[in-house]
Amino acid sequence: MMKCIIADAGPIIALCKIDKLNLLITLFKFCYITAEVYNEVILGNDAAVDCIKLAVENKQLIIETTNIKEQASVRLLDKGEATSIMLALSKDNCALLIDEFKGRNIAKQLHIPVIGLAGLLLLAKEKKLIKTVMPLLQDVRNNGYWLSDKFLKDIALKVGEKYS
Repeated sequence: MMKCIIADAGPIIALCKIDKLNLLITLFKFCYITAEVYNEVILGNDAAVDCIKLAVENKQLIIETTNIKEQASVRLLDKGEATSIMLALSKDNCALLIDEFKGRNIAKQLHIPVIGLAGLLLLAKEKKLIKTVMPLLQDVRNNGYWLSDKFLKDIALKVGEKYS
């Protein structure tokens, strides 16, 4: 298992909205976000902002800076995703928590271990930190995080749970 994770904005906002950021902090020894991701998140005006600010204050999320000029392919992404990928390239034994399709593909091309929100919840279930995945994913979806029906059905099948 990876000892650290670098999180893009979408998944950590989603985890905060369902009050499950603690899963990320429990599963990984070090949890990083880039300054660009932090700035992207705190522009919001919901509970996720306070959740992430508190996690940073408590040193549960560590803000790191990085340079996005090194890799041409990351310039196709927004600054949060691009800097998260560049930070992942600079850290050993570190995964990238990202759901955005283009960003995931670029990270995979660069041989960065990638996990998404659903994968993180599945890992939490395997480690017995949560009992079920699907109610949490449905809660995330109800809080405005886009997850397709097909994706949710596929995950339900993978985790052996019902999706309605």
